[in-house]
Amino acid sequence: MRRGPMLSSLLLLLAAAPATAAAQPPAEPYQRIFDSVALYAGQGVDLNLREFPQAVLEGDLRRESSYFVGLGLGKVRGTLGASMAALRGTFLENIRHGYEVVFVQHHGLQDNFELGAAYLLRSPDLAVGHLRLNVAGGAGLSHAFGTPSYEDGPADDPSRRYPTQLLILVEAEWGWDSLPQVALVTRLHHRSGAYGAIAPSGVGSNFVAAGLRYRF
Repeated sequence: MRRGPMLSSLLLLLAAAPATAAAQPPAEPYQRIFDSVALYAGQGVDLNLREFPQAVLEGDLRRESSYFVGLGLGKVRGTLGASMAALRGTFLENIRHGYEVVFVQHHGLQDNFELGAAYLLRSPDLAVGHLRLNVAGGAGLSHAFGTPSYEDGPADDPSRRYPTQLLILVEAEWGWDSLPQVALVTRLHHRSGAYGAIAPSGVGSNFVAAGLRYRF
């Protein structure tokens, strides 16, 4: 007597299952590794890292004729609070963390390819009307293929170059409510010897860059 209603219910569940699966498709394989792509253009500045904040405030970046175009592939892995229980309930809870791999082609005062990767911490979005803003910063390694001739050499051997150096990325990301997947990025791209840990003190370079980022 109950087979009719039970059979009807089972058929309805089976019919609904494909629709549910279609509504929440699995992530594409590339999205497990990266969730954003960005294109950058940069220009060298005759500044060291400590001079940069004051130069920005004064509008004196001392730009030079060294340029790059770059591609960045990034991934936001989550928030610090979700990853570390000890940080829940603190001001660090909603800080996002992730990584970016950058591919850079230099031209102008140097002509070489650069590959780098950095781990980044990113603030929550700050909403100002329809504008959203966050800041991020992180560090990793950069390797120059060829001769990074624009970079400074050590004081005792100015002509020597060091391909592998510390990479520091500091950026502000600017977005608009009506374009949630697209953002403008302004960034400092810094290479150095990490105060002698990787290469002698005083080597490296600084570039200011701007670009567009698209999140999948």
